[in-house]
Amino acid sequence: MVKKRIPQSVRENKVINEIESKFIDGVERDNLTALTLDDLANRFEQIEQQGQLLQGQILLEARRRFKSTNEFGTWIEQTGGALCSVGRQHRTKLMNLARFFENREIIGISLTACYEISAPINADIADKVYQAALGKNLSVAQIKAEIANAKGLLPENINEGSGEPELMPLGDISRFMEQVLAEIGELPVNDAIRVLDECKKQLRKNTKV
Repeated sequence: MVKKRIPQSVRENKVINEIESKFIDGVERDNLTALTLDDLANRFEQIEQQGQLLQGQILLEARRRFKSTNEFGTWIEQTGGALCSVGRQHRTKLMNLARFFENREIIGISLTACYEISAPINADIADKVYQAALGKNLSVAQIKAEIANAKGLLPENINEGSGEPELMPLGDISRFMEQVLAEIGELPVNDAIRVLDECKKQLRKNTKV
């Protein structure tokens, strides 16, 4: 017997329905009234994280099918709709997010913190910061402090008597900048400029002659 072909739209709707049910994590939408306000806020955050992770995974899969970033960008412009409405910078962030958290849990880490951890400039210390943040519900400011400490931009100890932090010696600047330039090589120009501006601000705060 010839197997009947399922129309594309039907298959897509089935996948979407399955994804939506997972977003609720086993709680039917009709039963949301049983959740506390804190539970509702947490559930909203979980769904937002899962949705953006899935968007990033979709973009990564699409990117793999093109030889260059320009071809990928042209394809996105031609699709129209929701894909086309997402700016290039946000698409890059979504793909970074999906790439880093592909096989990692996101328990107790906010979406904004996930973006900070998964940024290419933090690739060398991302896993260390991730381990420090997992399940802790740290604020974004605390995540940034963990990143700065892991990079050696902020001290974990204060100089006794002075109350001043130890700053980065000039001898470390060259190695730091080489690492930064290597990490932003694949970023779009605007993202690369933004990262370099942030580095410049950090170096001015944390450099000593």
